[in-house]
Amino acid sequence: MSGSASNSVLLIDSHPISLTGLRTILDNCPGLRVVGVARGGSAAAVRYRELRPDVVIVNSHHEAVEALEVVGALLQARPPLTDANVLVLVNDVEAAAGRVLRAGAKGLLSSASSSQELAAAVRIMATGRSLLIPTARQEADRSPLEQLTEREVEVFRLITRGYSNAEISRELTVSQSTVKSHIQKLMEKLGLRNRVHAVIFAYEKNLIRSGT
Repeated sequence: MSGSASNSVLLIDSHPISLTGLRTILDNCPGLRVVGVARGGSAAAVRYRELRPDVVIVNSHHEAVEALEVVGALLQARPPLTDANVLVLVNDVEAAAGRVLRAGAKGLLSSASSSQELAAAVRIMATGRSLLIPTARQEADRSPLEQLTEREVEVFRLITRGYSNAEISRELTVSQSTVKSHIQKLMEKLGLRNRVHAVIFAYEKNLIRSGT
């Protein structure tokens, strides 16, 4: 598998209408291409062997049932397809997280996510990283950044623009150890695990927009 400029996707969805919609969305995202589709677990394993996509997306309509079937088919194949990067779309992330991730999926995303969030999730997983997007929502009239200090907000915004620690250090005229301290604190406050999750979080909360 590779995290090349063009990331290949195998799309699994048992509903023809939503399958067509998802394929259209993904094919219109720069750097992504749907190389194949399937409607169930056994077909998913066959198509995966043929295509070796970077990411397998499973659109699970009934909680996690369909996702578990597909992940099980991939891992129970002979030999097991343990290198499959499976991203599951599910209505209730918090309810499904335990079962889906224990089954062997490497990513989980809310079905209500935007096309931009979906594309970002695919790109992250294509590099081999796991992904779990939290679904807890802040109150509508409050910004999630209110719990951060002014300096932590500055660091957060630079992180979402792709700045390295060294670049943040130069931009804010502080030491790199200070930058690391700010990053650790803001990640803890926002419940984020790493920088890529910070970018997804920023898009999800409309804190940054495409092209900024």
